[in-house]
Amino acid sequence: MRSALRSLRAFGLAAGIALAAAGHAAHAQQAPHDPQTQMLPDARGAVPWSLLTRTSIQKVDGRLGPKFPDALRPLHGQTVKLQGYIIPLEPGLKHRRLLLSAWSPSCPFCLTAGPEAMVEVQMRRAVAHSLDAIVLQGRLQLLDNDPAGLFYRLVDAEPAAL
Repeated sequence: MRSALRSLRAFGLAAGIALAAAGHAAHAQQAPHDPQTQMLPDARGAVPWSLLTRTSIQKVDGRLGPKFPDALRPLHGQTVKLQGYIIPLEPGLKHRRLLLSAWSPSCPFCLTAGPEAMVEVQMRRAVAHSLDAIVLQGRLQLLDNDPAGLFYRLVDAEPAAL
C-alpha cells in the first residue's frame, strides 16, 4: 500500500511539473502583434518606438514642449530608419508628406497617438499608401519648439528595408 501511495505521489509530482513546464512554454511564446490594440513592437535596425515614446512634456517659460531622453539626442540630424504606419495628411493613393505612427490608424485620417509616437515625414518621392507597417529612411530632426506640437520630423525620406 505504501509503495502504491509513493508511486501515486511521484506520478502526481511529475504530472504537476510537466503541466507547469508546458504552461510556461506556452506563455513564453510571443503572441502575434495586434495593430488595433498594441503599439508596433521595436524593429531591429530601426530607431525603437520604445525610445521615442520615452519623450515627456515639460513646461519651459510658460510653454509646453518635449523633453527628449538623453539616448535620443545623438540621433538628431542623423540618417535613421523608422518603421510605422502611414497616417495621410491629404487624400490620395500616394503621399509626399505624412505622419508615421507607432499605432495602426483605425481610420485613414484619425490621429492614433500623441506626439511622442508620431513622426512627420517629408518624402523625396511620393510613397504609396499602405495599411501595413512600412520602413522609411531619412534624416531625423528632434523638434524642440514646433508650432504644430510635433516632436519629430524625418526629412529626405525614402522607402527602406530592415
